[in-house]
Amino acid sequence: MVLAAAVLLCVQAPLLAVRHELPVGVAIALAAAHTGSAVLALQRPVPGAGLSLVVVTLQALAIMPQGVPGWPWAVPPQVITQLLVLLVVAATAGWRLAGATLALQLVIGFVLAVVGWGWTQPDDALGSVALAGALGMLVGSLGVLARRLSESREALQRERTLTAEEQARRTVVEEKARIARELHDVIAHNMSLITVQARSAPHRVDDVSPAAAAEFGEIADLAAEALRQMRGVLDVLRTEPGQSGRMPVPGLDGLGELVESARATGQRIDVHGSPPRADAVAPEVGAAAYRIMQEALSNARRHAPHAPVRVDLRAGESELEIRVANPLDGPLEAGAEGHGLVGMRERASSVGGRVRTGAPTAEEYVVEARLPVRRALGGAEAS
Repeated sequence: MVLAAAVLLCVQAPLLAVRHELPVGVAIALAAAHTGSAVLALQRPVPGAGLSLVVVTLQALAIMPQGVPGWPWAVPPQVITQLLVLLVVAATAGWRLAGATLALQLVIGFVLAVVGWGWTQPDDALGSVALAGALGMLVGSLGVLARRLSESREALQRERTLTAEEQARRTVVEEKARIARELHDVIAHNMSLITVQARSAPHRVDDVSPAAAAEFGEIADLAAEALRQMRGVLDVLRTEPGQSGRMPVPGLDGLGELVESARATGQRIDVHGSPPRADAVAPEVGAAAYRIMQEALSNARRHAPHAPVRVDLRAGESELEIRVANPLDGPLEAGAEGHGLVGMRERASSVGGRVRTGAPTAEEYVVEARLPVRRALGGAEAS
């Protein structure tokens, strides 16, 4: 941009001084101010656009008595510089400021054409203004397009960064869950057996002395304490980032807040039906339902950010159904499933439910989860 402005300065200043016979100092000042407005618009679009309009008007007034054909926008470097300013304004500030700048330029050109009828031909002057308007709209459109492309690239880069961070977080959570399962299966189970055997030993073995019975009791107490501490470790491992082991895991009562937080990001969500009361299902079922719906909304926002999402919630006597559907922006990519879909299936399977995902039609992607209620809606245990 600085190089383009410098080239235009070197062309515009001599042209104003030699061809249009302006004083050298005035020609250099006008040319420098006009080309400098393009550079200024990079950081401060409004002052840059305003300065360009003032200078281009002063240039037109300075050469008006000469009767130049095509006046008021008769100097090619002047027109090119003004188009460059419009391009920069459109790319940095958007179409509103660029449109306002072009509109003011056309109004100024029309007024100058009327004022300068005594020195120029009206048809030539109005034709010059119309041509400048057409070129300005073309260049402004290119600037707006460049701005949209830049914003799209930045949004895509941010989305890729967020996806990578989410992927890394899920990997850590899954590894912690695997370690927790291994510890539970290998250590916690055996420690429970040691506790039971130590406490029952005096009753199962004949002729146990009081000292031996006390020793068995101490072994049982130590094993129970170790088991309690191990359960605390497992709670920490099973806790996801951002949660505390002492805080409840989100459940059915958090679905409304989950939907509202997704809507706050601009995602359009239509909810049909309502879930059962949080106390009507087992806590682990509520937690699984929350996480499955959270992942389904996240996938819809990632792969079809501008498409509306439909959420259907149906609660029966023994089963809770969650269905999340969104239109597809394009053909479904083939390949291995991501951790999100695998995690949804694992959560549903852990409570005895199931999850189906896919595109039943070419226009829609569906996540459907069926989870056991485990308790009837009235509070009695389901059969």
